[in-house]
Amino acid sequence: MVNRIEPKEGYARYAAVYDQSEKYWNSFEKNNLEPYVQSAKGKKTLDAGAGTGRLSVRLTEAGAEVTALDLSPEMLTILKSKNRKIETVEGDLEDMPFEDESFDMVFSSLAMVHLKKIEPFLDECYRVLKDDGKLVLVNIHYRKPLILKDEKGKYIIKCYNHFPRHVREAAEALAFGIEKEIIVTEGDDVWVSQILVLKK
Repeated sequence: MVNRIEPKEGYARYAAVYDQSEKYWNSFEKNNLEPYVQSAKGKKTLDAGAGTGRLSVRLTEAGAEVTALDLSPEMLTILKSKNRKIETVEGDLEDMPFEDESFDMVFSSLAMVHLKKIEPFLDECYRVLKDDGKLVLVNIHYRKPLILKDEKGKYIIKCYNHFPRHVREAAEALAFGIEKEIIVTEGDDVWVSQILVLKK
């Protein structure tokens, strides 16, 4: 039997293994984020759903002042071991523990797939961004959930597909401007991820 479990519990169990799969997670982006990572130099930047710091570390190396937000203390512990300059905050993507207009840029890669509804998250991103700030979002397509296994048994971390048109429409409804959209595909017509650069 495979249990479907909430992300907080799932990533408590999966954190160490997740961190060893960096190349796999990078494959959803295909190097398309690099110009935006470099553009974060000198900017106050939030990595929303930071995990073990795959993106936070790159942003810090590019010269950004990075805050990493994640719901999993286990994931953030691994992140801290990589770079102590990064401020880590345990918290919810749908209710971020930050003041209005706190950040110049927000990045979020691979995290939105765990949200049943994306509107509260996008609304929070809009709130914490300064005027003219940018949200760089990677929305991945899980064709089938990963079945994970540890000493407690098999489990799936709950995830939800959000189709590109729905994400665009939700962003525009919240007054984000769409600066760029990249659809990463595999083969002729299967989308792997949607990368959106949104401006407040």
